[in-house]
This record gives sequence, C-alpha cells and structure tokens, in this order.
Amino acid sequence: MPVLTIGSTDIPYSVRFSRTATAKRIVVTPTGVEVIAPAGTDSDGVRAYLHHKRRWVFDAVREIEAKHRRLLTQQYASGAKLQYRGRWLMLEVTSAPVDSVQVSCRNKFHIAVPEELEGLARLESVRRAVHVWLHERALRDLLRFGRRYERVLGQKPAAYRLSDAKARWGSLTSKGTVCMHWRLVQAPVAAMEYVVAHELAHLVHRNHSPQFWATLTTLMPDWEDRKRLLERWELEHRAV
Repeated sequence: MPVLTIGSTDIPYSVRFSRTATAKRIVVTPTGVEVIAPAGTDSDGVRAYLHHKRRWVFDAVREIEAKHRRLLTQQYASGAKLQYRGRWLMLEVTSAPVDSVQVSCRNKFHIAVPEELEGLARLESVRRAVHVWLHERALRDLLRFGRRYERVLGQKPAAYRLSDAKARWGSLTSKGTVCMHWRLVQAPVAAMEYVVAHELAHLVHRNHSPQFWATLTTLMPDWEDRKRLLERWELEHRAV
C-alpha cells in the first residue's frame, strides 16, 4: 500500500479510479485514507494531488482518530457498559499474559487483553473481540431456538444465518433460510425467541394471514407479549 509521508508520520492510503468521478477527492474514515480519481489519472497526478493536500490529510486523519478513540473509550474501555440479553453489563478490561483478546461473561464482561496492546490498537482489539463474541452467542441462540420450534412445527428451514439487515430483525428467504439480525443477542431472550418462531412459522404460511398467526400461536401461545417486549426494546435500543 502506498504511503504519504508528512514529517515523521507515514499515512497509508489506497487509490480507487472511478469512471463517474470528474475530479480527484480524498475520503478519510477510521479505517483509512482513500483517494478517488477519474479513470485514466496517472500515478504522478495522484501523488501530486496528495502532496498538495497533505496538511488537510494530516489534520483530517488526526481528527478522525481522536473522535474514534473517544467513541471506542466510551464503549470498550473498563467501566463502559454493553447490552447483552436485555441487560446492561459492565466491561472489565485488564492486561494479561494472553496471545489474543479473551472475552467471558459472568454478570459482567471480563476481557483479557495482551499486555503489549496499548492505545487505539487496544481499543480496536477489544471491539473486534466483543463483536465476534456477540456473533457467536447470537448464532448459538438462533440454532437453539430454531431447533426447538422445528420439532413443534414439523418442518426444517434450509439453513440458519445471521444478518445485518437495516430494516428487519428477521426474515425467511425464498430458498427457506431463516435469517436473524445478530444484534438481537442484545435484546431480552424472549424477544429474540419470538423472532425465530415468527420466521419459522413462515415456512408454513409466507404471509401474515390469520392462518399464519394461528400457526405462530401453536408454536408460541404468548407471542403477542413477546412481540410487545421486542417493540419496547427496539424503541429503547434506537434511542441509545
């Protein structure tokens, strides 16, 4: 990856050539610096443009890093709180003689971090490890609930999959795969279970007809209470 050197600071960057771009521009995000240039722009032209914008790039990278560090500190440093199964649990982050970040949860999140990790790298490592841990628990719960209601329904989906959909907590694909948003692992367990049962009921009725709700009632007689619980949590979740 090419590097822009400003004083004693090296800033890696990537270049993307676009047929729709009419002028060169620079995008700075927490994940890196990208130069977008019109198709056909030569490398010398990109380097000259970056050199001309070097002070802006330097200031933008520092500003993004500072904001990102503050956000990560609020969410992933010791004393921060993370929602899991409807409860806000505190993070206890400590340095330890481990090769990678270790996450466990017993009334609070216990996170052991390699001793050599510091600063932003430490926070990023904690964020990634917690993200993986939550995904693993979400998939485990999805499979557990799915198999429970398969037996009652007498039908099985083609597969189970976690999603990151923007508009839906759950869905059933045309090929019969039950999808559940991984963030539901942060919701009350009863709310997550409702979403899984709801999508499995769509194996029988791919609509919201009276027959669908009757099937869901067979699977989960108290689904209306659980649905309201999900809606209340969703309002609180979006407000955070």
